[in-house]
Amino acid sequence: MSLLEGPALAAGGVIVGTLLWSKLGGVKPARAAELAKQPGTFILNVRTQEEYSGGHLERSVLIPVQSLPGRLSELPADKKTPILVYCAVGGRSSMAAGILKAKGYEAVHDMSGGINAWQSAGFPVVK
Repeated sequence: MSLLEGPALAAGGVIVGTLLWSKLGGVKPARAAELAKQPGTFILNVRTQEEYSGGHLERSVLIPVQSLPGRLSELPADKKTPILVYCAVGGRSSMAAGILKAKGYEAVHDMSGGINAWQSAGFPVVK
């Protein structure tokens, strides 16, 4: 195995794992809508600023996934606070959910299918 093959295989494993988690481990938009209605739920959008400007869930806080590790202080201090995390289709939110769980957050809910599934289910976005 060359020096480039090892990292490529590891990255591929992360991508496959992320895609499987987004398909199998997330909450469906209807459940996400229930969580979003609860006043104590922290809604985390891990997309880009441009995507966020195009439409997002009401009350969502934008922290792009690549910025998340350095911005954990912006999340609720109580690690039992429900966090609904979403992106466009589920890949980035799955990565973010993994980061949050690794940091001890206990009630992380990754929205399966992201905002695309949310909108397809007929739920509103704000701009």
